[in-house]
Amino acid sequence: MSGGARVLIEQAPGQTRALHLDGDRVVESWHDFRHDPDRTGSVHAMRIDRVFAAQNRATATLADGTPVSVRTTRHDNLTAGGMAVITITAAPRETKPWQAVTGPRLAGPTLVLLPGQGGIAQSARMTSPPADIALDALQDCLDGAAGFGVILRRNAGAADDLAGDAAALIAAWQAGQTGQREEDGPGCLFDPGGLAARIAVQSPHLEIEAVSAGNAEEFGARWDDMIATTTRADLPLAGGGVMWIEPTRALTAIDFDSGTGPLDALFADAPHAIASQIRLRQLGGLIAVDLPRAAPAITRRLDAALEAALADDPGHPERLGRTRGGLVEIRAPHGRRGPADWAADRRVTGALSVLRQLALRPQIARPRIECPPATADWLRGPGAAALTALDRQVELVVSSHAATATLIEDRG
Repeated sequence: MSGGARVLIEQAPGQTRALHLDGDRVVESWHDFRHDPDRTGSVHAMRIDRVFAAQNRATATLADGTPVSVRTTRHDNLTAGGMAVITITAAPRETKPWQAVTGPRLAGPTLVLLPGQGGIAQSARMTSPPADIALDALQDCLDGAAGFGVILRRNAGAADDLAGDAAALIAAWQAGQTGQREEDGPGCLFDPGGLAARIAVQSPHLEIEAVSAGNAEEFGARWDDMIATTTRADLPLAGGGVMWIEPTRALTAIDFDSGTGPLDALFADAPHAIASQIRLRQLGGLIAVDLPRAAPAITRRLDAALEAALADDPGHPERLGRTRGGLVEIRAPHGRRGPADWAADRRVTGALSVLRQLALRPQIARPRIECPPATADWLRGPGAAALTALDRQVELVVSSHAATATLIEDRG
């Protein structure tokens, strides 16, 4: 699996997994469950349940009954019982449901496509504006595909081809149309597609490869190593320091200790370590970083290095500055569920792990799976589609002594 930057996607019963690799390093991961699909990026017509004007928020329900919290603006004029078009932006977390914004939109790495609108708007946080020639080409692209506007994201000034980025998003939008119309009532208007299609929108320049039987074991080992990394609190750094990551309900706290190394090594390692873990763990919300105090010149170099490292993340985390107490504050948009969330439900991960093994061993005609009662209940309920995807009869041996699902016998 050596090579440059690329994405490996594995299809297995009940789930799809993907790894973004840069050489041997895992940059990012994705997971999509059949029983609990990723809705981020989908666009829906839905009926508003309640409006909380003072909170700039409304609640609504998708056509299948899924609750959604919608962030609103003063221009939306939503009313309880009325219809609205929304785009889902973030997965549920803690006690919060799916999060959404009003209006249809498709977010790419350099710009956000606004179907049904027009013009070119710029993020208020844009670091440097694009060149006039790039803006002219982008306008020509939008003129040739009437009915679309864009918002340039804060890193758009460094983009090589804004017009090409817009054209790719327009093509993805047109491909994801469901045929549902807003006037038809509640329903999905735009489905961003499977995992490969979603990744292609966010990382359009990466080669996407399918995992085969020949490299499935190595892919699985890399996946397990990634899960182990993203679920541990302490991470050793190359220069001898240690990085501690502690999620709380309000924020994620990151602390650094020089450990066995010098402070200079810690300050050199910290920017890349912070940025890489934010992306790998898919952290969202406020992130507070505590680093040892240093001379102003060192602090300025560290802040600049952190800005540069964060700029590579398509999730667009933003360094807000430093508190009076010296903490570095970063704000990252909430989005997909992170690996720690996937790994937390051993009932599901254990069952799907065994089903992946069986998918790679078609010679096992009538397998038996030993599993705890909770796993058996899941396989007979929400996970039934994953079990059926094997196209083989599987016998579940339920045992209260089993810690997780295990393949126990091949009866030929």
